Amino acid sequence: MQSLVKHTLYLFLWITGLTAAMALAGIGYAWFSSEPKELPHLEWLIGSVIIEVVVVIIMLAKKGMKYLPDTQTDKEPKDTLKFMENFISMGTSATVVSNRVSWLVGDDKLTSILQSKIESGTRIEIITPSAVPEVLREKLKGASFIITKEPVSPESRFTLVNGDRSGAEKLAIARGVHPDHEITIFDNNSGPQIIAMAKDIIRKSKELSNAA
Repeated sequence: MQSLVKHTLYLFLWITGLTAAMALAGIGYAWFSSEPKELPHLEWLIGSVIIEVVVVIIMLAKKGMKYLPDTQTDKEPKDTLKFMENFISMGTSATVVSNRVSWLVGDDKLTSILQSKIESGTRIEIITPSAVPEVLREKLKGASFIITKEPVSPESRFTLVNGDRSGAEKLAIARGVHPDHEITIFDNNSGPQIIAMAKDIIRKSKELSNAA
């Protein structure tokens, strides 16, 4: 399918180029001719070139936008928590990888959403290097807590939803601190390689946890 789209795009570019060359040749002939002549349909050629250029630009823009990840910058922690509520609610499974879970302990609304997802059959996993407070375990009964016990906290902070549904995954990666806390959201168009690496990190973390 991508090969067909590519060849169709090349065909449009060739047609645009030929139309532009014909229009320029006609303009040049009319301009430099010793006897001014009116060329039939020249205005149609010029109009066609303009339309074709616009169409090609739109096609390239649509194709390019498809492969760009979404981003957002949160100024306050409540904005990030709101994003997490919406993001996790989109999936049938969610794996949260974080170097700390203190942000989750104090957010009753998010833990309530997570608990309701668990009760409806959604698989929730939380991967972190340190022990999880008992109060959070009580709030999220049924969630899987994977403790890697790494001596140095990893820098990775991301959430993967639909990790068990190939092709439907969405990955949110966080960096920075508020008021410049940036979240980048990938799917299988904008970041299949990034999603694959996130899955590898999750798998390695589980292996590390089992070995500890």
